[in-house]
Amino acid sequence: MTTDIAIVIGTFLLFVIIILTGKVKIHVAAMVIPIVLELTGVLSFSEAWGGLLNSSIVMMASMFVVGAAISKTSLISKMSKALIKPGASDTRIMVGIMVPILFLGCFVNATATMTIMIPLITAICAEQQRPLSKFMYPAAMLTQIWVGWLPTGGNAGGYLANNTIIENLGGVGTWDYFTTFISKAPFVIICIPLVLILGVKMAPDLGNIPTLEEGASAATAATAAAAKRKKGNLTPGQEKFVIAVFTLCVIGIVTCALTGIDTWYPSTVAAIILVLSGVLSDREAISAMGNPVIFITIGTLPLATALSTTGADEMLADLFNSVTAGWSPFMIMVLMYLVCMVLTQFITNSAVNNAFKMLAALICVQNGYDSRALMLATTLGSANCWLFPSAVPAMTMGFEAGGYTVKQHFKQGVIMSIVMFVIFCLYTPFVFPLV
Repeated sequence: MTTDIAIVIGTFLLFVIIILTGKVKIHVAAMVIPIVLELTGVLSFSEAWGGLLNSSIVMMASMFVVGAAISKTSLISKMSKALIKPGASDTRIMVGIMVPILFLGCFVNATATMTIMIPLITAICAEQQRPLSKFMYPAAMLTQIWVGWLPTGGNAGGYLANNTIIENLGGVGTWDYFTTFISKAPFVIICIPLVLILGVKMAPDLGNIPTLEEGASAATAATAAAAKRKKGNLTPGQEKFVIAVFTLCVIGIVTCALTGIDTWYPSTVAAIILVLSGVLSDREAISAMGNPVIFITIGTLPLATALSTTGADEMLADLFNSVTAGWSPFMIMVLMYLVCMVLTQFITNSAVNNAFKMLAALICVQNGYDSRALMLATTLGSANCWLFPSAVPAMTMGFEAGGYTVKQHFKQGVIMSIVMFVIFCLYTPFVFPLV
C-alpha cells in the first residue's frame, strides 16, 4: 500500500466515521475531503476543487433558486382550504394534507416540507377536532416517499453528479435524467395509496387534539414563517409569472434531456429571470444556492478522482469481492440494500446514502457492473426509513409532533418497510440489473 493510497482510504474512512457518528454535519464533513487531498498532495488544486465547475452543481444551484421562488407563492394554503371541508373524514383530511406535501416535494427536501406542514396540520386538526397522532406520521411518510421522485427540484442534477463520480473512477456513467424517476415509480405508485388507505387507520388516536387557540397560533406561526421566507408577498401577477417560469423550466429540462442537450441551461436561465424580474432578491437567490446538498457534492466528487488515480479503488473492490465471492448479482444488490436499510434506522439516511454510494460506484466500476444497480440499492435501502424516528429528520419531526412512543412509531412503519423491501426485490434488480 502506497502512502497516497493510505491517505485516500484514511480520508474515506474518516468521512464515513464522521457522518455516521453524527458529530458533524454531512456537508461540513464533505468539504474536509478536498482540503485534505490537496494539502497532502494527492490531488492538485484543480482536481480537488473541480466540483465547483461541474455542470451538476450549476443545475442544482439554479433549481434551488427556482424552488425558492415557488415557496413564496400562496398555493400551499389555497390547496388545503379547497380540499378539506368542515366535518371531513380522516381519509379526506389526509388527502387534503397530501396535496401540498406533493407540491412542496417537487421543489424542497422532506425536512423543509415537514417544517412547513406541521403548523398547517396542527391548524387543520384544531378546526376538524381530530388528534395530531392520526396525521403526523402518515404525513412524514408521504414527504419521504415522494421527495426526489420528480426531477424538478434541487435533485434534478443528481444524475450528472452520479455520472461524474463513476467517470472519475474510470467507468462510464449510465445515469440519465429519468433514472431516479423510473427506479422509484413503483414505490410511489404503491406506497402513497397505502399511506392513504392504511396509514391513517394504523395511526394511534392519542387524544392529542389541539385547541382552536393552538391551531390559530400554529397557523399564525406558519404565516409568520412564510412571511419570513417571502420577505414581501407576491402580487397575483407575480405568482402567475413564477408558475409560468417554473413550468417552462421543467419543459425545457425534459426537452434537453430527450434531445441530448445539457439540462442545466433551462434551470440557469429560469433562475436568472426570477432574480432579474424582482421576484427574488440577490440575497434570497444566494441563500437558496447555499443548500448543503451542493457542498456534499462538491466535497465528495474529488474523492472518486483520488480513489481512481491512486489505485485505492482496486484494493477496496477486491475486499468486497472476497466477502461476496460466489454470490449472485441479485444477492449482492440485496445485501447492499439491507446493510443501508438497517443502518439508516439509527443513523440519518442521507449520511448512510452518501457513505455507501461512493463504495457502490467503486465496486461497480472495478467489476464491470452497471453502476446504477448498486448505487440505487444504497439510495433505496437508505430510503427505507420507517422503523425508528432517528432514521431521517422528517420522521423525527413527525414523531415529536405526533406525540408517539418509539413502539408506536415502529409499529406504524413495519408494513411499509416490508412492502418497500419486497418491491425492491421484485423490481429493481430486473429493471436495473447488476450485470
